[in-house]
This record gives sequence, C-alpha cells and structure tokens, in this order.
Amino acid sequence: MITTKEQIVQYFESGAKDKKDFKIGIEHEKFLFDKKNNKRIDYVKIKKMFSALIEFGWNPILEKENIIGLNKGGKNITLEPGNQIELSGDKLTHIHEACAESQDYLFELKQVTSKLDIKIVSAGFDPISKLNEIPNNPKQRYELMSKDMPLGGELSLDMMYRTCGTQLNIDYNSEKDFEKKFKIVNSIVPISIALFANSSIVEKKNSNYLSYRSKVWQNTSRGGLPKLFFEELNFEKYAEFIMNFPILFIQDNGDYISGKKYIFKDFMGGKINEIKNRLLI
Repeated sequence: MITTKEQIVQYFESGAKDKKDFKIGIEHEKFLFDKKNNKRIDYVKIKKMFSALIEFGWNPILEKENIIGLNKGGKNITLEPGNQIELSGDKLTHIHEACAESQDYLFELKQVTSKLDIKIVSAGFDPISKLNEIPNNPKQRYELMSKDMPLGGELSLDMMYRTCGTQLNIDYNSEKDFEKKFKIVNSIVPISIALFANSSIVEKKNSNYLSYRSKVWQNTSRGGLPKLFFEELNFEKYAEFIMNFPILFIQDNGDYISGKKYIFKDFMGGKINEIKNRLLI
C-alpha cells in the first residue's frame, strides 16, 4: 500500500541493479486480419487462436471466465482493445536473445494463424479499417477507457483500436543513471518515429503524414511527452509527477471504476468516494 511520496521514491530506488545484472525487455503489438475479407478479426476468432496456442505450452489468463491473454515462463500475450495482440517479452540479456524470442513467438503464431486464415500485419496504424468497423472484446477496463479517454483527447479511440507499437524496457544502476537514460530515451523519440514511420496510410488513402500514429498519440488522452521528461528528472520529481497525474481507472474486487475525477494523490490519501475512501492493497 502506497501512502507517501517517500514510498514511491523507495520503489524507484529498489529497481536499481548492478550492471552485470542488467536486462532488457521488449513489447510489440500486431494487427490481425481475416484473410477472406481483410477485416480485423473478432473475439470469437481470438479465442480459437488462443486455444491453438495453448498447444505450444501457453497458459490461459482469464477475466471473469473470458480468456484475455496467455503466459509462458516470463512472457505474456495480451489482448488490446481492437484485438491487436501484444507479446510482453521475458527479461533478456542482449538484443540477440530478444531477436530469438521474437522469432520463436512469430513461428508459433504463424503456425496457428495460417490454419485460421488470419493475416499478421506489423504497422503503426491500421491502414484499412474505419473505427466503427473494428470489433472489441470483453476485457473489462476497455469499456471504461473507451468512454473516458476521448474526453481528454479527440483521437484516443484511434490510439486504442487502430494503432500498434513497440516498447523497450531497460535497467538502471543508480538515480543518476536513471536520469541520464530517461532523458536520452525521451529525446530520441522524434528520431525513432522518423526511422520507423510505417503508418502513412489511413482507410486506404494517403494521410499526408509519414507517421499518422504519431499524430494520433499527440491527440490522445495521456499521450505526448510532458516538458518535465526532458529535464533533470530525479526520483523525487518523478514521484511528484506521478502523485499529481490523473487516474485512468481503479480496480476494486475485480470491478473497474472510472478515475477521471481524481489524481493519484487522492488515491494515496484515501479520498476516492466510489470506494468509500478506503485504501486498497
């Protein structure tokens, strides 16, 4: 239970590792289309695909009896709002292991998707589908997010249902090392967008953007990079940023509650009316 800024700082401090123990982790998302009609696949087909992947040693992740993902060892396959799938990879030592992990995953995925007439598409933005054509799924928090997020950014639903991305997780050995890496990584975002700008097509037409995905994220609730991220951001400043950041949702006994009226400091102080001002563990 977190109730003070010092606890958040201590959490960051506990993440520091010796250089010899450094790991990397990679997450990447894929679109899935039906080969027969070039439509995004629905949850019925997702369930068939997940069932087939279980034969490769994956274990189901359930939410109220609905399968919403898979795990195997330190890896997870998760389901995004528009039935994009994401591999959250294991903690790995170097990029060659990350490449091998990705190849193994794609090999298994292709064995399954080829039998189900599913196409795998790696792109930053769905180049074909209109927003209202994309099926959803029963993952509970997405219903809440679909209602609340457009209030803070006009393209939030495009982000949720029509984008895919890749994320990199890296370690640090001290607060100073964290400051340096955090600033550098955020500063090279424009370069990475330019290098991997594979999202220029929207609804089968040229959008006149090399990276329409980037435009979407700049007009998404909670999207973009705060000015603070380009400054000398130590653990205490980051803790203060977190404490004053709006809450997306609150999970209470398996139910999801909108957090749009609150910031994280309210949660820490037991000031959430919808959960009777309780502190949740």
